[in-house]
Amino acid sequence: MEQLILNIKNKNKLPFLKELLKRMEFVEVIESKKMAAKETKILSGLEAAVEQANLHKQGKIKLKTIQQVLNEL
Repeated sequence: MEQLILNIKNKNKLPFLKELLKRMEFVEVIESKKMAAKETKILSGLEAAVEQANLHKQGKIKLKTIQQVLNEL
């Protein structure tokens, strides 16, 4: 058995997609539980960090050095 994880961008289309998949004999639909608030917060923080790193790579923002971060502690 193979697994496929889908990230649905338009939540309005989710019911249609679920119904479509359920009608296919060779597909078993297993809905995962929603993430806990703590997990969502961590994921959100990671996404923000990646976005900042990408902006830094593009030269759009300047990040603090590790020394500047350590001095703030």
